[in-house]
Amino acid sequence: MPAKSDSRPTVVLTDHPWPDVAIETEIFAQANIDLVAGPVTAPAPEEVERMIADANPQAIMTCWAQVSAQAISNPTRLTIVTRLGIGLDNIAVQAATDRGAWVSNVPDYCVGEVSDHAIALLLAYSRGISVFDRATKAGEWSPDKADLRRTADLIVGLIGYGRIARETARKLASFGCTVLGQSRSFQGDEFAQAATHERIQAECDAIVIHAPLTAETHHLVDRDFLKACRRTPLIINVSRGSLVDNDALLAALAEGWISEAALDVIEGEPSPPSELLKDPRIIATPHVAFSSTASLVELRRRACEDVVRALQGEKPAHPCNEPGTALEGGVASDIRVIDEGYGPIVIKHALSKLRVKADWFSDPNRSNTEVAALEAAAELMGAAAVPKILWSDAEHNSFAMEFVGPPFTNWKGELLSGNVCPAVAAQAGRILARMHRNSAGRDDIRGRFDDVTNFEELRIEPFFARTAASCPEIADDIVSAAEGMRKRREALVHGDYSPKNLLTDGQDIVVLDWEVAHWGDPRFDIAFCLSHLILKAHRQGADHDAFIEAASAFADAYRSENPGPWDRDLVTLVGCLMTTRLFGPSPIDYLDQIDVLATAMLAKELVRGNANARSLPFFANLENVDA
Repeated sequence: MPAKSDSRPTVVLTDHPWPDVAIETEIFAQANIDLVAGPVTAPAPEEVERMIADANPQAIMTCWAQVSAQAISNPTRLTIVTRLGIGLDNIAVQAATDRGAWVSNVPDYCVGEVSDHAIALLLAYSRGISVFDRATKAGEWSPDKADLRRTADLIVGLIGYGRIARETARKLASFGCTVLGQSRSFQGDEFAQAATHERIQAECDAIVIHAPLTAETHHLVDRDFLKACRRTPLIINVSRGSLVDNDALLAALAEGWISEAALDVIEGEPSPPSELLKDPRIIATPHVAFSSTASLVELRRRACEDVVRALQGEKPAHPCNEPGTALEGGVASDIRVIDEGYGPIVIKHALSKLRVKADWFSDPNRSNTEVAALEAAAELMGAAAVPKILWSDAEHNSFAMEFVGPPFTNWKGELLSGNVCPAVAAQAGRILARMHRNSAGRDDIRGRFDDVTNFEELRIEPFFARTAASCPEIADDIVSAAEGMRKRREALVHGDYSPKNLLTDGQDIVVLDWEVAHWGDPRFDIAFCLSHLILKAHRQGADHDAFIEAASAFADAYRSENPGPWDRDLVTLVGCLMTTRLFGPSPIDYLDQIDVLATAMLAKELVRGNANARSLPFFANLENVDA
């Protein structure tokens, strides 16, 4: 083990499944960095934690070893955790992010090798190479028993479609295979058709698993998956062992649901079940799909160079988190995008102290409420209206969801740039009404979201109580409005339904940020969105009429789906929410672009329940509102 100097940065290499650390030592020595190298075989998590605590490194490199949250918390100054590989399922990414440390990987060093290996396993199956090799060496020369397949006639399904899968598809296409690909974002390309799991199960002669391992994909290939396969396919896994349920695989072979399996990765490795290894219908290799002399040299050099880069104060070449800055709009949570080599995902971690000037605290357990709300909203609004949850970590108040990228953009950004589209506003109103209407009367949803602690901490206390204290002339009205909401609890409420939390492609809407969701007064959501549209109408240079038209479109679409909560109480809430964004603890970020006094006068009239139907036509024809 190379010597360690207290005056130079230290890197801990937890494990290295190659015979020496000459490459690592050379690169780090040139950069005046000490290396503490662990064993060839990955040590237990507790041993990794001890190793890191003893070395107190500025950087951690790991291949197969688990780097836990405890391991990441041990160093006094940690700059980067680097994976010698692609997947990050053995690194506590959120813990590193919370510490302000980079997490990086080498996402494309073995694209050629892994795709080659998948093709090789397919050819070994279609051409009977393994079967005939064993038979021939056993003294059986029987070409008459050949029952082989023409490779070009095969239909091959790829589960997961990232860099490696695309290269696999390219190579399969060159053989003449028909290729079907499946992932959340894949729409088809020149090598593969986009397909569902169900179509792949129904049509494919071989299925190659390229998906990442997450809580959601653990045992993706289970008994139900295999039983639904219709063409007794070959199952190939070159991704992660735990994507395939071993017992289900053996049952599928016994029942004849699949013909063979070819596994480079097996759950339980490096000591997988002997039943799998002994089965002649299973081809097994010892997790070497990534490996070639060239790929390992590339992997080791690039990983070390990324560590050096980070220790010299630069951004890694392949960051998988953003420890320095949160995504725009992350006031109550730390929100980051990472790419584990299979496309970007969003990781969200609730904060106990919000990022505002005032002291504003809230229980970070609201992250778990958000997960439950996203799942409920998918049922109530439609699955396309919310991002899909990929995994959740209740203990650390974190979860991951799919990344919603182009053509979707943030509606607030569109509005502030002058793109005020009534059709988008109408869709925002329509799906909100759908959620309120479909949840009303649902005791199961009420029971799940009956706790209003987060709403009280993040909305009632700052937006109503504090604002009332700063606006004594309408304080009683504001306090009364808050008390009214406590009494009118009728449906699932989003709690932050503003343009900044809505993504749009010009037609559809995706709703984000559900951590204040609760069973409450649906008027709050309506008022929250309308108040933002009215405030934006009063910005200097804004097209006032266009914003009012958009607000009217929102109102009309909502009322067409759910006409109930359209009354004087709603008008008062709009005024309260406009007032708090002018004088409360979280003012609008374009406050310097509006006439505050004139806008405040309108807001106070609304607080008192007096709506001018000529300027706000969506409040016309209400019997209990003064026109």
